[in-house]
Amino acid sequence: MHRQIVRRAGAERETLWVLLAAGLILATATAAVGLRPAPEAEAAPAAHQIDSRTALTAAEQGLHADLKMAAAEIAVQIADEIAALREADGKSKGRAPSPAELAAQALPPFAADASAAARGGHAWTLVEAGGTVAYAGLSADPGKAGSLLLLLDRHGDGDGHGPGIWLKRAAEAPPARLDETSLAAAGWKRITSTFTAGVTR
Repeated sequence: MHRQIVRRAGAERETLWVLLAAGLILATATAAVGLRPAPEAEAAPAAHQIDSRTALTAAEQGLHADLKMAAAEIAVQIADEIAALREADGKSKGRAPSPAELAAQALPPFAADASAAARGGHAWTLVEAGGTVAYAGLSADPGKAGSLLLLLDRHGDGDGHGPGIWLKRAAEAPPARLDETSLAAAGWKRITSTFTAGVTR
């Protein structure tokens, strides 16, 4: 008589291989995370700067966006004026449009509409000094949005990094000199935008 021992079906070997594979995956992942370089620390803005993403009120963020768009439109208008003057008399000094002219074109934030009233009711003035064109918006409600200043050069450009937009949380006109040192000394802060990996992720 022939006897054959049949072993009970089990998954001991398969379980061992699965546990070994899982341990290998965990060890590899732990080593990969440990070897990754630490993210670069975000540089703090200078004392005379303010971050547009984190330090502005909702109304100020809207006004900042409007001023960036308005700067492009103003640049086009100044360029057109310069081209027309060159054709007429050979001179190249273009005239910047006044806030009233920009308001007549319904260009935010210069247009005196319900949105402007809800975001601080700014009174805009044009200041031209040397090669600088500036639009100063004096806030009627600094609690909602501070006073703003858009700085452009005579050709409608900013300083090479886009238009220079400054903020002061008070109903106060900018100083007579519109250079960075004078504005910072008077308590104005330049609005900057920083984009880090955490923001763009």
